[in-house]
Amino acid sequence: MVKPTSSPPIIGKLHTFSTHEVKQVRERLVGWYDDNKRQLPWRTIAITEPDRNIRAYAVWVSEIMLQQTQVNTVKSYFEKWMCKWPTVSDLAKATLEEVNQMWAGLGYYSRARRLHEGAIKIVQELDGEFPDDRDSLMKQLPGVGRYSGSAVASIALGHCVGVVDGNVNRVLARVKGVGADISNQSTSEHFWTLANQLVDPDRPGDFNQAMMELGATVCTPKTPNCESCPLRPHCVAFHRNSAQKRSSIATHFKQSDKKVSQESTSIPDLECLPTCDFCLRKEDWDESLGVLNYPRKAQKTKSREEVCAVVIMKCENGKMLLVQRPKAGLLANLWEFPSIPLVAGDETSRKEEERVVREVLKEKYGLTSTQTDSITYSADVVHIFSHIHQTYRVYQVSLADSQGLTWPDRYQGGQWMEKTEFLASATSTAMKKVLKAADPSEQNNKGKRKKAESRDSPLETKKQKTISQFFSAVSKKR
Repeated sequence: MVKPTSSPPIIGKLHTFSTHEVKQVRERLVGWYDDNKRQLPWRTIAITEPDRNIRAYAVWVSEIMLQQTQVNTVKSYFEKWMCKWPTVSDLAKATLEEVNQMWAGLGYYSRARRLHEGAIKIVQELDGEFPDDRDSLMKQLPGVGRYSGSAVASIALGHCVGVVDGNVNRVLARVKGVGADISNQSTSEHFWTLANQLVDPDRPGDFNQAMMELGATVCTPKTPNCESCPLRPHCVAFHRNSAQKRSSIATHFKQSDKKVSQESTSIPDLECLPTCDFCLRKEDWDESLGVLNYPRKAQKTKSREEVCAVVIMKCENGKMLLVQRPKAGLLANLWEFPSIPLVAGDETSRKEEERVVREVLKEKYGLTSTQTDSITYSADVVHIFSHIHQTYRVYQVSLADSQGLTWPDRYQGGQWMEKTEFLASATSTAMKKVLKAADPSEQNNKGKRKKAESRDSPLETKKQKTISQFFSAVSKKR
């Protein structure tokens, strides 16, 4: 395993590709991709759209959306986004509020803000033209790092640069038997070196997407399908696991005199340097995990626990008070119900908790004692952020009107909204869950909807244009 040191790591040949291997990997992977790739809207645009600027824009949007978000979730968001803002200049004309509304539910809202900022910069400072290489993309567009810059440059612009994301990390760690912590900088740099060495100069975009596709669909984190993997003949993890099953770990690191299969002959000698920093030592090998021994990761830091009271203040006309979060930080600029931080793990009684909430409502929001007397507890809602385990204690307060109400300075402002306005606004999934938990009709209608869905046949609806049809129409107009 890699040791924390300032000197370069010692890397054995086991963890590198020969010229012959590079050629074979390219052929196998691109051939597999041609036969097995998923049909995704951004891929269609990257292949069929003649306008370089639209290609780069579409791939940029898709790559930012795909950060920390699953492909199946992104597809519908991407299509709605591209139909509303088909070019970078269209996005630049939008308001941040509109962008956040479109993004609502995807999470990591800073991504939406950076897309908007980037579009404005391209239009105002770059004459509406996308930067034409990876380094320029990274330098000039906010939120574009090494990975997303390389992805746009290779997929949309045809530049011969490799990409490394979580899927590629996993594929390379297994294929080359890299047992070092993948969060270490030296390991990351080695993967980038391998990716840049492997990328096919004739089809850089397809090759990079093939690497990511393989990691997403075959070489998966928990249930890899080694039998259908095109890189199995080159995979150190697969052959180490096979050798382990046949005999002992020693067989893996010391060549046996036994005849090997034709498939095994394409594997480099599994013996590595005794001092190699990238080898997974035999004492660290867990036989029950097999190929899942790779990649190696440092233990995750436990998510911190946070608890807050969320208060739905509702007037007789049905409108609810929403406040806008600060411009920076978690869920920046989004609308939410007023929240009051509580102490996580505190065993304060519900009665005492309600007293605290009442006091804050009177002091910070201008409610009277009579108004706070109507407070009722509805439910607890749990929402998991990447680093926070958040519990919302949902309270409701009924008001005759909104006269005299205010809100704390930490918010940008407040607004009274009807339910339909709230659902269409730039608000988080967590707040929608909060409202649902507080609405008895939602709970009662759950069962009714399920029964109705099973009884009713699907309604015939007019078909929407596909994304490819939409862009075909745009091209013809031009």
